[in-house]
Amino acid sequence: MPIELSDFQVRCQALFAEVLGNGRRWKTACAQGLGIGRATLYRYFEDETAVPDEIWLRLERLELPSSPSFDDRTLVAMFASALLKVQAQIDEKGFLSSPYPAELRRAFDLGAARNITAKTASWPTDLDRLMALAKEPLFRWVPDMSWDKADEFFAARLVEDGEISTDCRKLAVASGNPEREIEENIGYEMLMGICRDRVDGENLYRIWRRTVIENPVVAGYATIIANPGLADVERVDEIVEAFYQRIPDAVAVNGQLPICTISGTILRRVGEDSGVTRFHTECRDPEAIRRANAGVHDTRRYRPGMMQLRRAFRTYWCLPGRAELELERRFREKGWQTTLWPNLDRVDLVATSASGRHLAIDVKDYLSPNTLAARFSGFKEFTADHECYLVIPDYIPEVDARFEAKFEAFRASLGKTTVALQTVSGLIDELEAA
Repeated sequence: MPIELSDFQVRCQALFAEVLGNGRRWKTACAQGLGIGRATLYRYFEDETAVPDEIWLRLERLELPSSPSFDDRTLVAMFASALLKVQAQIDEKGFLSSPYPAELRRAFDLGAARNITAKTASWPTDLDRLMALAKEPLFRWVPDMSWDKADEFFAARLVEDGEISTDCRKLAVASGNPEREIEENIGYEMLMGICRDRVDGENLYRIWRRTVIENPVVAGYATIIANPGLADVERVDEIVEAFYQRIPDAVAVNGQLPICTISGTILRRVGEDSGVTRFHTECRDPEAIRRANAGVHDTRRYRPGMMQLRRAFRTYWCLPGRAELELERRFREKGWQTTLWPNLDRVDLVATSASGRHLAIDVKDYLSPNTLAARFSGFKEFTADHECYLVIPDYIPEVDARFEAKFEAFRASLGKTTVALQTVSGLIDELEAA
């Protein structure tokens, strides 16, 4: 009896379509490689118990390491991409349906092929195994971490608190910059096109972005469209559809939506602890996490048709945007003139004091000082006539007390220009003391 390491068709497709690069013509290549006709190949696909030992052995020889294969970095990225698709389906439906997303099936196929060629069981080949490994630091299950030169992902987990992590998103995107998901969103492109074509385009952009930040959960289209500044926007319903998605009823708890008291996003129930219902929040502010763990939350009655921001916009617009709006509010309280997202978001905020000081500010909500140091490209045209500050939310030092020192050291090691880094409160205090 042949040893069935995986389904015959799955192994054939993984080898000939992906590893050997035949794409859609993999079945023709497979039949030729195994020395059988296409009709015979299809028969074996339908009934793998009919596959002779010699065909199994021929397949195993073709799967040996001499065949081209993906490196560990690429495989990790494939599993990260697959998890993004899984999360997207759960966001959309409230559950993972069958068949699994194509990206997930492809990752399992390639993991199985690698296990065979390397004579190991390191790579997951089913969802249970993947979810178990995804909760562990990469160094515990990825055989070769030499590609991670800066140790950025050495202890990274693909799944945290039952949801994909920020590191998972980074690994899934070839550029390592998952914020580009926003720029690649068709709704974002539509919004930017409309803003560029209108005389009041900058103001429209500000209205839309503030609305998104302040309304991560809405009763429906009417909530957004009712904003006077958006009423006459061309194709606004299509933009709403691209930025928001319907909330599946599976998210509700006894007909109610548990809402994070700090971010306004939906909480996810994770279990009971000493009679207290614990929740998970997407907000990384430690106070938000403490409240969610303690079962403290706001509540909104769930109704069919309710919508929430899509995950990319929640992660990279809504949650960081809280700090942007807070900074603007505090500047205005001090009598400064402020403009959010000037020139369609060249920086997050410019502020001018009564005495004539001009500030340009970018707010970044990063937990990794190394990633921020490497990715931040500077203030460009603002450096000539503005004091420039890179600002992080107040909660970051609570998460990492050495964030600023690490940021400065890593940025210097990369040979990048020095940047003034402050927290929201730190910047306000500095200006008051000047």
